Amino acid sequence: MVKEYLEKTRQKFVDKKAELTEKEKELHLHIRENIEFIRMLEEESDPNYESFTPRKVNSYNQNKIVELKGEQKILTEQLNEVRKELYDLNVDIYEIDSVIKVESEKIANENTIKDNDANPKYKITILQTQESERQRIARDLHDTTVQSLTSLVHKSELCKKLVDIDPLRCKLELSSMSKILRDVIEDTRKMIYNLRPMSFDDIGFDITVERFLDKMRAYSNVKYDFKVDGEPFDINPVVGITLLRVIEEACSNSISHGNASHICVTLKYVQDQLELIIEDDGCGFDMETIPETTRNDNSGFGLSMMKERIYLMSGELKIISSVGNGCKIIVRVFDCKENELWQ
Repeated sequence: MVKEYLEKTRQKFVDKKAELTEKEKELHLHIRENIEFIRMLEEESDPNYESFTPRKVNSYNQNKIVELKGEQKILTEQLNEVRKELYDLNVDIYEIDSVIKVESEKIANENTIKDNDANPKYKITILQTQESERQRIARDLHDTTVQSLTSLVHKSELCKKLVDIDPLRCKLELSSMSKILRDVIEDTRKMIYNLRPMSFDDIGFDITVERFLDKMRAYSNVKYDFKVDGEPFDINPVVGITLLRVIEEACSNSISHGNASHICVTLKYVQDQLELIIEDDGCGFDMETIPETTRNDNSGFGLSMMKERIYLMSGELKIISSVGNGCKIIVRVFDCKENELWQ
């Protein structure tokens, strides 16, 4: 009910935006025509013009220029008002899209919870996942942002004392504070990216994965291959961010535990289905010896978290590995096109 109302409201905003866009084009065209007309009249209003043309004609041109300039001012004000309305509408549309997305996820979560109400283990796993994520974020904030901000407080107090007695030392401390602030901003941006890569919304899933692998190449000597089979389509953001987390965790495991030198990531698009394959040439492992528990340090989300996240999307996860034969992870997600998963 709420979602339908939001979608109707959004459509009204879109219709209004189309109307204002058309009005903006008309005003812009009118202004350009006036500018051209004023230019022509000014060329005709040459000081020598009166020698060849009756005085009243030249006077008419001057009056017309004044009139057009006055009209130009009004048109410019109207154009600015229309552009402001368009900007506000774009903000409204963006906000309502965010609310619709949250509402869709809420409906999906409610349906998932209903399907799993009879499974106590599932509920405990969800709570563990949430708590692990909170602890990870809290630890990252404490180890980076909070420590840096605490240092800034101490340095600012020191600068208060130095500003009169040792201006040079005070300037050095302020320079140091400026560097710390830049580091805090950079660390915060990295945390935001880790929570949700901005590029995913801007450039799509495939390129986001490719850029992630480019970053991994820069930090290790591992060779990465990336392949895309089939005709790519826009996937649901929830699916995209989950698959990206799986890729991140799988690559990290391949390097840290598998000592892999070559990792291949493949995306296969088949109708409404997306298949992700991550394969490495590492040392592999015995599937029966891997514990199905969350890591004690809450880093990443491990194999069990992979399975839980894929399960929440009604997908399939298959892991093939044996000692000395590398590891292959296959993920399949069905009906994953954008706006289709939760309908």
